[in-house]
Amino acid sequence: MCLHIWPVVLGLVAIAFSVFYGLKAVDIFGVDHANKPAAWKFHQFWLNFAGSLAGWLMLWVAVRRVCSVVGSAEHALKMSDFILFLVAFVGITGFLPLSVVSFIQGIRDIAVRVWGAARHTGRDEDKTLPSAPANR
Repeated sequence: MCLHIWPVVLGLVAIAFSVFYGLKAVDIFGVDHANKPAAWKFHQFWLNFAGSLAGWLMLWVAVRRVCSVVGSAEHALKMSDFILFLVAFVGITGFLPLSVVSFIQGIRDIAVRVWGAARHTGRDEDKTLPSAPANR
């Protein structure tokens, strides 16, 4: 039985760096955390730990994919492989949580603007109607 050491080494490195980013991301990225509650600090640890671990997992998947492509003449690298490496890089460097949160906030901001524009348009139409006296 052959012991494959690389998955074990990569797993240990992934866990070590994920714990590091979980504990130190707020310091690395200059986030003020002096007066934050314990729940906020735990959330930051979990978010950054999981983001880093996801990056390492994507690196593992991407490397295995490249190894299968190199070992076979029938397969070629695809755009999705490059996307895997991009997500892996963003994750293992600690930027995956920020990227995901920024993306979600961007979608929220767009939805608020669209919703606000739709509501604003509806109010303009209401202004053309005669207003009813206020009931007191």
